[in-house]
Amino acid sequence: MANRSPEQDLIEQFVAHLAQHKDETLKIATVINSNCKSKKFADVEFKSLTNLHWVIEAKSDASKDKYNTVHKIFGELLKETGRTNRSDCRHAILIPESAVQFYSRAFQSIDREKFLGFGRLVPIDTVFTSSTTGVGQLTWESLYDAYKP
Repeated sequence: MANRSPEQDLIEQFVAHLAQHKDETLKIATVINSNCKSKKFADVEFKSLTNLHWVIEAKSDASKDKYNTVHKIFGELLKETGRTNRSDCRHAILIPESAVQFYSRAFQSIDREKFLGFGRLVPIDTVFTSSTTGVGQLTWESLYDAYKP
């Protein structure tokens, strides 16, 4: 499809996995948004079976501007914290499982303590990874530390 984006493909894969997930804090009860082009919502927003409100920004290293996605993650997360309906939600990012090393290496150009401080400021609950086989989770800190030069 001409208008498909790597982020939208990632989102659809992720949502399909969470629809079947065993963990009720992650299993989707209600999808609020699953469209990377939305102006009113995060790329993925849903309520879990335990009524947790997840707000997730998706980025992919398969996009044409993959190096710019590294920087966009910060802006997108900050934008989400500025919305008025964000007092009781979990913030996260979603990246392809295969992109962990790419993002980790890119983030390591940032001072580690400043990077970790940003993760506390937002706060980022988890980093989701998705692949054809399922969903994984990392901490913000372990994403930074994943790349070993």
